[in-house]
Amino acid sequence: MKSLPFVASDQLPAVIVPLVAGDLDELGRLAADCAQTPGIDALEWRVDALAAGLTAEAGELFSVGLAAIRAHTGLPVLLTIRTGSEGGAANLDEDAYTARIRQAIAAGPAAVDIEFARRDAGDLITAAAEAGVASVVSAHDFTDTPPSKQLLRTLKAMADLGADVAKVAVMPHDRSDVLEALKAADRGRARLRIPIIVIAMGRRGRLTRLIGGEFGSAATFATVGEGSAPGQVSASEVLQTLQILAGED
Repeated sequence: MKSLPFVASDQLPAVIVPLVAGDLDELGRLAADCAQTPGIDALEWRVDALAAGLTAEAGELFSVGLAAIRAHTGLPVLLTIRTGSEGGAANLDEDAYTARIRQAIAAGPAAVDIEFARRDAGDLITAAAEAGVASVVSAHDFTDTPPSKQLLRTLKAMADLGADVAKVAVMPHDRSDVLEALKAADRGRARLRIPIIVIAMGRRGRLTRLIGGEFGSAATFATVGEGSAPGQVSASEVLQTLQILAGED
């Protein structure tokens, strides 16, 4: 099992499985399923699937949810509150987003996702570091794939802000877009001091979820049950591909 904030990029990428549950009972069932699935390195609890529960008292929800996951598995948990502008279900203004992420950090997951575009991203990264929680700083483009140079600038800006892991996800329209994403990962591995994740979404981008580690991505997201983003592949298929690429039996 690999610990967050992930392994060096010259090793196999970590396999992270999102838990997309409408209630805490379902969350526990999904965690139990993952505990029986080989090859998973970490879980991502997509709390925005419980968007109705993201009130000012959400701190207790985070603690109870993490306990429900840990009752079934010892896998490290990345806690993510994905907002609408980044492809998620949570509708939070800047103040509410900052408050919920601070509550998430206080609950003590292995890592917390922090949206790079948020006003208080830098302060939240600092708060996570002070609490011993790794920060996965993320940006998502569901419309286009920026040029690799622009993606690399974004990854560098995340690193400069103090991210433990920098993640960008883009939407490709053709094969050249997929190549731009892979090029950004390859250059990021060589130039940045932190682990990076570069993903192209959708059917065209599926390749990056399978071979992205060969180009520098420190992790890939796979499914056990329902996924959290377009183009995700099952954990068993991802593991098989990684084993083939690594030359393992």
